Amino acid sequence: MKKVGLLLPIIVSLVLQSCGSLKNTGSTEEVFWVSSIKTECSAGAGKMNCLNVYKGNNIAEATWELFYAPIEGFTFEEGTLQKIKVKVERLNPKDVPADASSLKYTLIETIETQVDIRTHLAGEWNVTSLYGKELNEETYIPSLIIDLHKNRISGNNSCNNYTAQITNATSQSLTLGAVATTRKMCFKMDVANSYNKALEEINTYLIKGNNLIFFTKEGEKIVSFTKLAKKESEALIDGNWIAVRIEGAPINRMVKTPRIKISLEEMRLSGNNGCNDYTTQIKEISDSKIKIGHIAATQKMCRDMQVGSDYLKMLQSSVSFKVKDNSLKFYNKESVETILFLKVKK
Repeated sequence: MKKVGLLLPIIVSLVLQSCGSLKNTGSTEEVFWVSSIKTECSAGAGKMNCLNVYKGNNIAEATWELFYAPIEGFTFEEGTLQKIKVKVERLNPKDVPADASSLKYTLIETIETQVDIRTHLAGEWNVTSLYGKELNEETYIPSLIIDLHKNRISGNNSCNNYTAQITNATSQSLTLGAVATTRKMCFKMDVANSYNKALEEINTYLIKGNNLIFFTKEGEKIVSFTKLAKKESEALIDGNWIAVRIEGAPINRMVKTPRIKISLEEMRLSGNNGCNDYTTQIKEISDSKIKIGHIAATQKMCRDMQVGSDYLKMLQSSVSFKVKDNSLKFYNKESVETILFLKVKK
């Protein structure tokens, strides 16, 4: 009997540990919305674009939060809100790298999709009216740039440059943080002062074609904008491309083909070199010139690394480009072609 009494606590302890282990490695299900806009976030030593999720029920008034983990089986679609159900598995901490999530997310199903109205906010806008007063050509027109990927607005108030963080954006409202401006004094400050006041009062908005109207929380119309058209070169280079030639030589069809996404809204290049994902900033761009920042890439090992290595080397050396029909060519500083791309059709 004494032996049984001594063994009992040990048996109970082992059972509890076993149950705890099952709990730690068990799975649950979650339902949440995924934003159609990825935003800049810090991850480890650098910056990347993260998903945003909303776990509430009223999507029209969603408050989005950054989501750092990948979702296996999920395909992000810019411009489309997706309500999804996922399986959440808690991984054994011993098997998880220090900078990785201890939770694994796997898509079960897409429950619902919606067009994301917020994406129409992005871009450059010029003021057309301010507190009911139309602005004439003699006025230095205030401008507004809305960058949803960096959650920031910027522009000129007709005298000074300004910037502010977007603290939240829904399909009906835009909430801004404190507006910071330069301190230059101009001959006429009335438009600048009125525009600054309007920025502080912005609450809800309405988009009609190329027109954007902001209202106060009481519903008073305060400022209207019209969208600026993209330059022709920008409109042509923006989008997704697939590489077909590197340094004048066709890419071997037996290897995975490098791809690039050019986003002038984010001023970013990103894609896959046939093995690893990569990203970099566009530091400057004009009608034919481009200045590319340092390219950061993942470090996965693949069977054929040469194409990917050559591709990134040529991309980094590119300083100019030419777009014609559905082709895009990059050139180095000696005007020698580095990479030829073809447009990816939607």
